[in-house]
Formats: sequence, C-alpha cells, structure tokens
Amino acid sequence: MITRRTFNGLAVSMAALGTAAPSAVFGQSPAAVARNKTLIVAVQAEAPVYRNVGQANPYSINNEDFRGSIINMFEPLFYYNSNKNEVIPWVAASLENNEDYSSFTVKLRDGVTWSDGKPFTADDVVYTLEMLMANGKGKRDLTQSSGVADAVKAVSKIDPLTVKIDLTKGDPRFAFKYLINYFDIGLQWLPAHVWRDVPDPAAFSFFDVAKGWPLTTGPWKVTRFTDNQIFMDRRPEWWATKAGLATMPAMERVITIPGGTRDRMAQLVAANQVDIVNDIQISEVMKQLVTQNPKITTFTGKDAPYGAKDWWPTSLYFNHKNEKWADLNVRRALNHYLDRKQLIDTAYAGASEPKYDPYPGFGSLKPYIDAIRPIADKYGIGHFDKAKGDELMQKAGFVKNDAGIWAKDGKPLSAVIEAIPVLNAIGPVVAQQLKNAGIDASFRSTPESRAIMRDGKYDLCLFGHRGSISDPYATLENYHSRNALPVGQPILLPARWSNAEYDRIVDEASKVPPNDPRLMDLVKAAMEIWMREAVEAPISEWYHRVPMNQTYWTGWPSEQDPYMQPSFWYTSGSFGYVMPKLKPAS
Repeated sequence: MITRRTFNGLAVSMAALGTAAPSAVFGQSPAAVARNKTLIVAVQAEAPVYRNVGQANPYSINNEDFRGSIINMFEPLFYYNSNKNEVIPWVAASLENNEDYSSFTVKLRDGVTWSDGKPFTADDVVYTLEMLMANGKGKRDLTQSSGVADAVKAVSKIDPLTVKIDLTKGDPRFAFKYLINYFDIGLQWLPAHVWRDVPDPAAFSFFDVAKGWPLTTGPWKVTRFTDNQIFMDRRPEWWATKAGLATMPAMERVITIPGGTRDRMAQLVAANQVDIVNDIQISEVMKQLVTQNPKITTFTGKDAPYGAKDWWPTSLYFNHKNEKWADLNVRRALNHYLDRKQLIDTAYAGASEPKYDPYPGFGSLKPYIDAIRPIADKYGIGHFDKAKGDELMQKAGFVKNDAGIWAKDGKPLSAVIEAIPVLNAIGPVVAQQLKNAGIDASFRSTPESRAIMRDGKYDLCLFGHRGSISDPYATLENYHSRNALPVGQPILLPARWSNAEYDRIVDEASKVPPNDPRLMDLVKAAMEIWMREAVEAPISEWYHRVPMNQTYWTGWPSEQDPYMQPSFWYTSGSFGYVMPKLKPAS
C-alpha cells in the first residue's frame, strides 16, 4: 500500500494516514487495493478525527465531516462550472420556467438508477422537496428546509420523468439556489423508497454498509467509515457510462482522511502519500511544494497565485448582535485600522488582491464591482488610515488608557477574533494590526470555532461570503434581515445585521432577472447602505490554493483545462464530476 517516506526530515507513516485502530467502525475490513488504483484525499476536518462517524444524511446539521468524501457520491440534477459559467445537465436533461418564474419544470434523464438498481424518478425529486417543505414548516432541523419551505408552494409529478415545481412567488434565481449545484449551493436527492417510511428525517443517519446505504446514483459505495478514514469503493455499474456522459472512474477506491493542520497536509501531499488536500493557502508553502516536488501542480500550474479564484472573499465580520459594535464610528474605525496590503504581503506573499466590497472578482461581476467602488471610496471602506480611525474612536467617546488601549467609561475595548483553520495565516496579523491601533484584540481558531461563529457567540470573526458567482443578487441576499437570527440560533452567515431600507431594495432586486439592466441601480442602492453602515471590513480576494499530486493521477482541473473547480469539500458534490476524469499516471 503506502510506503513510509520523509519530507523535510519529518516521517509520515501509515499512522499519519489514519490507519491506526479506530475507536468506532462502520463496515468490515475491505479487500486491499493497490496504491496506484486508489485516490487518497486529505480533508480539513473540524477536529483531528471525524466526529460524526456513520453520518450520511446530507441534510443533517452535523454533516461537515463527510463533505470531502461521501457528499461526492450524491449527484445533482445539474452541475455548474464556475470557470466557464456553464450549466452541465446531469441527472436531469432539461429545465424550463414560465414567464414570471413562478413555476419550473424539470425533465429527468431516462435510465438513471440508484445504487440498488432501482430507477431514479420523479417520485424521488417530489419526495425530497416535500420532505424539506414539511420540515421547514415545522421543526426546521434540516439544512435548507427553511428556504425550500418559504420558496415552494407545491411540487407535482407530471409523469415518471417530469416534475413541476410551483413557487410561492416568482423567483428568477430559484434554479440556481436549489436545482443547480455549485460550491455549497444545491440540493441532494434522496431515494423515496428508503426515506418515505423514516419517521424523523433529522435523526436518520442513512448509513448501513450491509444495506448499501447511503444509496446514491453515483458510481461509489461506502465500505468503511471510522473516526480516521472513509472508504468509497467503485461499483461495477454506473448509469452515466451507459448514457455516454462519462467513463467509469479509473480508481477503484477513494480514501478520505482527516488532514489535520495545513503543515501536515503539505507534508502528506509532498511525500506522495495523498493525492489532493484542502487549501494550503500560504503562497510560500505552495511555492515550496511545486518547486521541490515536480509531480505537484495547482490550478495555475507552478505559477502564482497557485490556485483558482473562489466565491469566498475574506472579511472581518462584526457581530451586530453584540453591543460592542453598535456605534457606527467604532465599526468605521476598525475598517481604517486594517492595512490590507500588509495583510496580503504577510499572509499570502502578495498573491492576492485587496477587497473593498463583498463580491468575488469574477469577470461577470466586474461591472458591478466597478460601479460600487466609488461608494466604497466615499465611505472609506477598504482604506487604511490610522489617523482617521483614531478620530472616529474619539468621536465614539473612547480615550486611550495607560496601556495604550481604547477605553470608554473606564472599560477597555477588547475583542476575540474567531476563525476556522483555513484563515490561520491571516488571523494573527489582523489581531496584531488592531492591537497596534489600540484594540485589545486576540485571535483564536479551535475545533469549536465554526460552532461559535454559527451560534453568533463571537466578538469579531474572519470568514468568507459564499454568495454571488455571476449574478450580484446572492451576495445582497446574505445581508437580508431574515439572516439576522438571535444569538444561539445557528446560521452560516455571520453578520446578523438588519436594515429595513436595505431589505426593501433586496426584495425588489429578487424580482429582477439576472442581466436585467435594472439590477445595476438596485445593487448600487443596496451597497450605498451597506457601505454607509460599515457592515463589515472587507480584506482580500480568496484563492483555493490546492496542491494536486500527479504521481498516481493526472488530468486535474487547470487553467488550460478548466472543466470544473478542483475543490472537493463542497456540499455541491462537484468533485464527483472530477473523479471520473482523472487518469492513472502510468
């Protein structure tokens, strides 16, 4: 299998790949598969081991652990390639809408089958939507259920391969929210013949190796799931090969392990022990990887920025449910205290660009980004100006104490900056810049940080946006008041900001189709409020700096062949499209 190797003097053994005796096991000991027929993935887990062993319910709130592997078994109706702004019909053959976007008709592809051989039909789509609708109107303990319940009025089966979805109101973006999968957007479809008798969908793990669960339409079956490894083995048949859409994957097994720290993942991929890992992020480390190991490549080959631009531009978020940030002057001051050039030079060796807005720098969004740049300049968003920051802090009633910390009524302004591990490179620099300006700031990133941020129990946090790709509306919607939940109610979007005037503009924008000229004025009006209120402090563009090892597998996505984004950990399951395109190096 995998031989013992060293990298920069550090031994990386079989134990590093998580093959030590597990504390919890689902599945028997599968037969051995040669290394050159195995794809090994190291995923950034929320803890050193998987904490939800045997969880294969794609709508479970605790579904983070299997995002990097099992989620790629679930196939969407449509894939979306953000590199080409291209929709790829997959389980579905076509999608139509009526004139006011209040009704959508999905035509499914004939011949699609579940892994138990039963056909994938309209019953499965109807069941999945109705289950989410019922949950969203009741317990709301399934991901995406609230949004589906709010959007869908009724779903009906026209014939075995045709589904009609009627909405509560016209929504030109419904398909891109739920039916077309990209990054963390899009639904996973469930086999009605298994799920319809489940009394509590949120409590159902959908995992049983003996029964072949989870059933999916993809070419994989799970044969082992422990707290330190997941095995997906290739099935003998796959509907997509019969349909001529894809060839059978060349790898016979996919193993996913918790990758640990960025340093550890870099060591594993450099030692040829894994084939792909999460974002390494630090440009100097990426440069070292591609220089020292000729088999390692990135989306941009061996050249900076060593990755692909993503929809996740980074910001320093204020918790708007925390009274510390109620004063607009304080929020504006912290924005002025951030030196974005220094942050990018220090954390990313200069291989990124500063941000003045919450939009990713994709070409289709450039007209909007250009249009709102003057608004950012007007309010100083993205502008480093320590003197201006000091002036605003004084205006807010703060004075510096003997320790050089801003204080009001004798109480120093302190803040813990929470972040997930992928932002560990930039977090300490942000904290130091704020500390230098007189904010008693510290940085913290632990396995619990994501939960703390989701529950709104943080002071400040570093996070990205998961919003727009080609249409500016999705990012606008992130800041609608419906996302400003009370502290303690979990939500992925961290700001918890609300503004009635902003809501009215966004509600109007929701009715305007993408690329409609009227959308520009609405975006500018919404961003006028967003910038004026200093909702957050934008920092930089985000690049997925993903090293891909070609020792065993070639054909990775690249600038020359951008057939899909290379990120494998998203709930869209887009890496399921990549795996069949990889070829043995030999």
